[in-house]
Amino acid sequence: MQFPELAIPPQQLNLRLLEDGKYEVWDVWRKKWILLSPEEWVRQQFLHWLVAEHKYPSGRILIEKGVPGLSRKRRFDALVLSKSGSVFMILEFKAPEVPLNNEVFLQIAHYNSQIAAQYLAVSNGLHTYIAQITAESNEIVFLTNIPTETR
Repeated sequence: MQFPELAIPPQQLNLRLLEDGKYEVWDVWRKKWILLSPEEWVRQQFLHWLVAEHKYPSGRILIEKGVPGLSRKRRFDALVLSKSGSVFMILEFKAPEVPLNNEVFLQIAHYNSQIAAQYLAVSNGLHTYIAQITAESNEIVFLTNIPTETR
């Protein structure tokens, strides 16, 4: 498998090749081997980049947990907790070939209707969009940089 080149600096991941020619990646957050799909490649690269380059604490990152309050069983791709334990950022990842369109933004906004994160991020590894949600007016402001956790 050739791993797609992404727009974020490549991160060193712990991979293993299976007998069928597929790869698995060691997920440090779920503490198990995960089949390496294109979406998982983006997730792992992005989250390791947040920890290595942006100093996000690894222990405050959660992966694929259920979204409470939604009628159908839904799972967010990842979220980052603040120092106080509130949800700082919710993240949605797609494979590099998947365009980041309105459907992707509606998906993360739907999750956030129950989670109330301060920031929303969507990435396919080639493009990343980060939005800040203001609590007072519920206004969405798109950012050009990764936010620094301050709470």
